Amino acid sequence: MASQFGPLEIACDAPPYPIVEACWMLGFQSAPDVRWCRLSTFLHGPEEGSGVFSFDTWKGLLGMGRARDRACSCGEPLPILEKCTFTFLSGSKIDYLLGQCRRCRTIFWDEP
Repeated sequence: MASQFGPLEIACDAPPYPIVEACWMLGFQSAPDVRWCRLSTFLHGPEEGSGVFSFDTWKGLLGMGRARDRACSCGEPLPILEKCTFTFLSGSKIDYLLGQCRRCRTIFWDEP
């Protein structure tokens, strides 16, 4: 019966799981259990993900765009994203921009 439906496509809008799991050390609440949204995808949709530093993104964050550009899905203003550097046991490092909604706890992220 399962073969009638074919494979399921799962879309995940979170960074790699080791990053999600490590966010508790940065003070994020329930990081593995809350919604994660890449900011560029949230603001522009998956087809227009032009990055957190695009002109349209900053217009929205500075109050010059539509209301959706400035608010989380729950209506709370978007959090300020802070640069966080993660260091792996191998010594390699990766930077992410991270912020959490105060009301619904959604974590917004992007790459710098």
